[in-house]
Amino acid sequence: MSKPNYTGTQLEKFIEDRLIERKYQFVSKEKFKPAIYLGQPIYCKQFPLNPSIYETQLFGDFVLFHPEKWPQCLIIESKWQQSGGSVDEKFPFLVRNIQERHPYQTIVLLDGGGYKKKAEEWMRNQVGNNLLHVFNMGEFQKWVNQGNI
Repeated sequence: MSKPNYTGTQLEKFIEDRLIERKYQFVSKEKFKPAIYLGQPIYCKQFPLNPSIYETQLFGDFVLFHPEKWPQCLIIESKWQQSGGSVDEKFPFLVRNIQERHPYQTIVLLDGGGYKKKAEEWMRNQVGNNLLHVFNMGEFQKWVNQGNI
């Protein structure tokens, strides 16, 4: 496994561990919508969303349902960049899709430190509409500890 994939996978594992700690049950993307009717906290990975601004299929890294906290569902997007690269150039595409195409409120978990600081600042300034928060791992953990998941 390449290093970028490995570290990105580790961030996804961090998110998934938080969900499991909070008693969310994993369901396959095929069973996610029917499982909502059970009324218990559930999540799935790589859930198909609306078409993107380019009319290609969007997928949510994590989509979760909680009957009290997230009855309309919540999307969590995971973006890791450990060294200089192009992830920050993809931020505008991500934000526009969240604001215009995502069917649910969305949180972006951004970490690794390899993106440009101005890109992170820009991303954080886009909060609004469907983009609920932009967190790093520590901020996300605090938010989870406050009972938001």
